[in-house]
Amino acid sequence: MAQLKVIVNKLNRRRTPIVDFGEKANISGTVSKGYLFVSVQEITNDLGKWYMDRDGYYYWGGGVTIISLNDPVVPQDNSANRVAGKAVIPLPHTTPQELPLSRNKCLLTAEWLQQHYGDKCQAVTEETPFTKELLYAIACQETAIYFYDWTKDHTPDEVLGRCVFDASGDVNGTRRAFPKNTPEFIARYGQDTANMLIAEANKTRAMRGFGPKHWVYAGYGLFQYDLQYIQTDETFFTQKQWYQMDHCLEKVIKELKSKWAAHPNDLFQTVKAYNGSGPRAENYANNVLQFLAWIRQRT
Repeated sequence: MAQLKVIVNKLNRRRTPIVDFGEKANISGTVSKGYLFVSVQEITNDLGKWYMDRDGYYYWGGGVTIISLNDPVVPQDNSANRVAGKAVIPLPHTTPQELPLSRNKCLLTAEWLQQHYGDKCQAVTEETPFTKELLYAIACQETAIYFYDWTKDHTPDEVLGRCVFDASGDVNGTRRAFPKNTPEFIARYGQDTANMLIAEANKTRAMRGFGPKHWVYAGYGLFQYDLQYIQTDETFFTQKQWYQMDHCLEKVIKELKSKWAAHPNDLFQTVKAYNGSGPRAENYANNVLQFLAWIRQRT
């Protein structure tokens, strides 16, 4: 992933890339100079590069620049770190070049989490191979690019509640897990449940300066518990349990434990599997371990 910044006065936000700048039908608003976002995918066509954000919108590469992170990285020849009773903490397999947060914001995010939820994170990682700092690092990778600024003028509960992201199914049809889009969700769970989740997504969109959409979003909570799990864990979504840190922690630890069971004694592969597979998951694990290294250096 890369963090990008808009460098033109106005840039169209589009639902799909185009090959003709005269095409207006797929414009879904504009962003202004200085706007920041994280790109999770890029494609190239006749007009150059296009970057897709976490909500599935595309931005023309000629109107943005990749922000260079000048923070120090952990030397790759360091030995692995050890914490008594915990998994060996490896360094990133490769030095991450594109991180969603700078080192300073990573550390400030970890401090905020420690202040408000440190005891809960410590408790939930007891008798596991994981540390509370790993949870902070995962939050830095998953959602902190959005919630970091909210921590300045919103309560912790408000921050948790607004961590509703990922509209890829409706924006561009790239989602493969259930529900692939809002109509598929409504067909199984009905309009009332859909309306409740749509309202939650629109509250988040408003905080981000976006107008409302009739879309069911797919990621919920600080660690982005995916909507596909409504099929076996309906209460988390229908009762809005992502507003409560205890429930968010329960889900992330359960998932990490299952991945650890499949990759025993290998924290890198565990974190990678937590995100998925392939090159993007590899980058995800490198980023998380970089954040973890920075946090551990501070502590």
